[in-house]
Amino acid sequence: MKTCAFITLGCKVNQYETQAIREALAAKGFVETIPEQTADLYVINTCTVTSASDEKSRQHIKRVKRKNPRAIVVVTGCYAEADAGTIKNIDGVDYVITKNEEAHLAEIISRDTSSRVSAQEKIISLQNSNDHEITEESIYDLKISHFAGHTRAFLKIEDGCDMYCSYCIIPYVRGGIKSRRPQDILEEAKRLIHNGYKEIILTGIHIGAYGKDTQGNNRLLDIIQMLSNLSGLERLRLSSIEANEITHDLIDLVAHTKQICPHFHIPLQSGDDFILKRMNRKYTSSQYLETLDSIRSKIDSPSFTTDVIVGFPGENDEHFENTINLCKNAGFSRMHIFPFSAREGTPAAKMTDHCQPQIIKTRRSRLDAVSKTLAYSYKKRFLNTCVKVLAEMERDPKTNKLCGYSERYIKVLFEGPDMAKKSVVSVRIDEITPSFTMGTLQ
Repeated sequence: MKTCAFITLGCKVNQYETQAIREALAAKGFVETIPEQTADLYVINTCTVTSASDEKSRQHIKRVKRKNPRAIVVVTGCYAEADAGTIKNIDGVDYVITKNEEAHLAEIISRDTSSRVSAQEKIISLQNSNDHEITEESIYDLKISHFAGHTRAFLKIEDGCDMYCSYCIIPYVRGGIKSRRPQDILEEAKRLIHNGYKEIILTGIHIGAYGKDTQGNNRLLDIIQMLSNLSGLERLRLSSIEANEITHDLIDLVAHTKQICPHFHIPLQSGDDFILKRMNRKYTSSQYLETLDSIRSKIDSPSFTTDVIVGFPGENDEHFENTINLCKNAGFSRMHIFPFSAREGTPAAKMTDHCQPQIIKTRRSRLDAVSKTLAYSYKKRFLNTCVKVLAEMERDPKTNKLCGYSERYIKVLFEGPDMAKKSVVSVRIDEITPSFTMGTLQ
C-alpha cells in the first residue's frame, strides 16, 4: 500500500488543485494519510504571494524530508512556477511540477517511483509510450468529485489573471485568463451535488474575467445562471470579484435567485485614489462605493467582505484615513487586513517610499479595531431573526456546538444533533457578541 500526504498553502484555487491531485493519486492506488504521519509521497502545493509564503513552503519541504528521508517529495503550485531553480536545489526534492504538468502528476509518480528523472522527462516518456496519450487539452482539465475535509465545495471556473496589480506576482506565474468550458463546469457541479454538497463556491484567480479569452462566447453570468438551476443545489456563492466587474445584470440575477448567496467578496486594497492608482487597481474609491450602493438598492442587507493592504509604498496618514473612512462607509461584515510585504519581481517592490514597519503595525491595529466594530454592527441586524445555516461536518472545537455559515456569511453556533450536519437548517439568532454568534435550531 502506497501512502501520500498533502500540504496546501495559499488560496482556494490551490485547495481545489490539491483536491484534483488527491483524486488522481487515489485512482492510482495511493492511500492518504495526514502530513504529521510518515508517508511514501508528500505533495506540497505552494504559494508565492509574499516572500514569507516562499519561506513557509521551504520549511514544509525540509520538515517532511526529515520525517521520512526515503519519501518522494513533489513540489507544485505558484512558488514552483516562480522559482523552480531554487526549489530543485533544496535537498530532498524529487519533482518540481509546474501547472502544465499537474494534470499528469499521478502518472509521473506511479510509473516508476525508483527513477528520479525530471517531470518533463517522464511526460516525454509517457507521450512516446504506446499505452498512454497525453494531450495539451488535459493540462487545465483537472476535475474533482469531492472536497476532502470541507462541507462546502469549491469549483474552479478559470485560471490566470491579466490585471497586473503592482504588488502582485500571480499574473507572472499563472499567466493570462484561461476559462473552463461550461460543459465541464456543469458536469463537475453535478458530481459534487450528487456526492452531497449543498453549497458550491465558484472560484478562480480572477473569476470576474471568466470568458474573456473566448471573445465573449462564455460569460460569468451564464455560468451562474446555469448552475443556479441545478436540482439539489441549495446554495451558490461567488468567491472574490472586482468592484468594476459587478454589473447591473449580475446584481439583478443575485436579487432574484434564491440559490445565490447575497454575499459579495469585493477586494478594496485601499480607500485612497492616489494609492489605488499606484496599485494599478481599475476603480476609484467613489466607484467602489457606488457599486455597493447599487447592490444595496436591489438586495436586502447584503454582506460585503473585503481585502485591504495596509502600508503600501507612499501611503501617508491622509491616505490611510481615507481608507478608514471608506471602510466605515462600506459597512463591511468582514475584512482581511494584510500588512504590505514587498514581493520581488513586482513594480511595488521597486518603489522607494516604503512605509516603516512600526507605522504599518500601528495602522493595521487601528484598521483591525474598525473591522471588528463593523462586523459586530452588521451581525446585530440579525438578532432575533431566523437565518439559514449550512451545518459543518465538524463541531466547534471550543464549545462542541454545531456551527456553520449563513447565506450572508455569518458564522453561527447552536445546539443540535449530528444528523443536522451537512444540512441547511433554520437557526434563530439569540445572542451576538464581538467574538461569536449564538442561535437556536428551529
